[in-house]
Amino acid sequence: MDNLLVHGDNLPALLGLHSTHRGKVRCVYMDPPYNTGQRQGQGEFAYKDSRESAAYLDFLGARVEACLPLLAPNGNLFIQLDDNELDYVKVHLDGLLGREQFIARITVDARSPSAFSTVNKGLFKASEYLLWYCKDRSSFESYPLRVPRAPDSAYRMWLDNPQDPPEQWTLSSLAKACPKDEPLERFQVRMAARVARLASISDTKAGKATLDGKARSKANPASVVVVERPGRETQYLLRGQQLLFYGKQVQEIDGQRCASRPLTNVWTDIAWEGIAGEGKVRLKGGKKPERLLRRVMQLTTQPGDWVLDPFLGSGTCAAVAHKMGRQWIGIEQGPVALEARGRLERVVAGQDRSGVTKVTGWRGGGAFVFQGLGESGG
Repeated sequence: MDNLLVHGDNLPALLGLHSTHRGKVRCVYMDPPYNTGQRQGQGEFAYKDSRESAAYLDFLGARVEACLPLLAPNGNLFIQLDDNELDYVKVHLDGLLGREQFIARITVDARSPSAFSTVNKGLFKASEYLLWYCKDRSSFESYPLRVPRAPDSAYRMWLDNPQDPPEQWTLSSLAKACPKDEPLERFQVRMAARVARLASISDTKAGKATLDGKARSKANPASVVVVERPGRETQYLLRGQQLLFYGKQVQEIDGQRCASRPLTNVWTDIAWEGIAGEGKVRLKGGKKPERLLRRVMQLTTQPGDWVLDPFLGSGTCAAVAHKMGRQWIGIEQGPVALEARGRLERVVAGQDRSGVTKVTGWRGGGAFVFQGLGESGG
């Protein structure tokens, strides 16, 4: 089946997809109007973003329900919102999907205060949120990510003789091992497998094998004690503490070897400044960074999986899915759908150099069908 851009109202469009894409979609991303009570957009893209709260929940809930038959058993649903309706939507979705299907509320650092915005009363609203649900907790699958972080200065030890058995290891100062012409942090990352630190072992939380090893290590403080644990990683103990190696914290991310940490539910590392020109579509208000959508897809999809965005807007979700080798469906009504079409044509032609193009290695290719409701293709 072809990638599909549908021009029309998303509710009948979603219902129409039930006959062709039922159970196929791995990830649904929704970026609906936030019900701000204000007029959004400019010119021909403007719309009034104002409904009674109950009507808003009915509007959004109907579209969520229409998406559910399209989700694969291991599918996921993300809805992006701000403070206006977030908590009400969460309760509403718990009722529709079941609280047990809720995975996470992700806080996204979406904007920085400026001299103009800080005059407002109260706190400046910098965050937006992603509500993440799965289709079926028993079939839930995701792909954990690590993100770059500053080097950890607690790792200050250097393994002199990694070729020897652990019981014969000797450790010295990382600073002394570092060449004088190389920055210490760069050397620490480059040689991470030989960089280490000590960490205390809890007498109440550690298992019996670890505590026995701790006692042996204290009795023989000059040697490294090896603790084998069936089904778990081998532990190395020195002077009654665990010997941790920096190599587990260093990873290649987007082509660069760096210190890293597990991704959490607070995302502060995705820049929103400078995204106005991504895809050569300037849509004032509501446009999302390509890197944000890439992360959502990295967490929940693999190449070839289907991604669906019923509120496609300027086409960000579909553009990212295409660059990442996912199959996609986007739905949008009004003139903005034509802007999304132009953007996706540039992606296919390899003319879009913005967003995640470089990091995904995208050079162009593929195709999509542009279809109006009631049409068979185009």
